[in-house]
Amino acid sequence: MTAETHRSSKLAEMIEKISKAFTSANIGQGQKVGYREDSSEARLQATAEHEGVKLYRNPDGSHLAVDESHSSYDD
Repeated sequence: MTAETHRSSKLAEMIEKISKAFTSANIGQGQKVGYREDSSEARLQATAEHEGVKLYRNPDGSHLAVDESHSSYDD
C-alpha cells in the first residue's frame, strides 16, 4: 500500500464516520427548509402583555403592537 493509497483510505474512513454521526434531516421533495416555531403566537402575546402593549395580528400574518396606555389624556 502506497502512502497516497493509505491517506485516501484514511480519508474515506473518516468521511464514513462523519456521515454516520451527522445524518440527514430527511426533508421531502418540495418542502421548505427553515426554522418554524409552533408556539410563536402565544409567545408574542405574552411578550406584548409583559411590555404593556396590545398586539394586533394583520391578515398577512404580521403583527402591530400598539401602546394604548396613553391613547387619551385628561387635561
